[in-house]
Amino acid sequence: MPSAFVSEVDWPLPIINLQLCNGCGQCVQACPEHALSMEHGKAIVSNPERCAYHGDCESACPEKAIARPFLVI
Repeated sequence: MPSAFVSEVDWPLPIINLQLCNGCGQCVQACPEHALSMEHGKAIVSNPERCAYHGDCESACPEKAIARPFLVI
């Protein structure tokens, strides 16, 4: 499953399934921290250090292309 996932931080980040992403950009607009952007017509986590894991991106995605994994400690 191709995904747009940038791991420059050591906490969980949203995973974007590029096969499901239709490039609508609703997740980018919904992110209050501006952690997402569009690249080549698909959403990516371009600023992982800004991600506060609100879940607004996941909720805004009409294609259910974004998932937020949970870290079990």
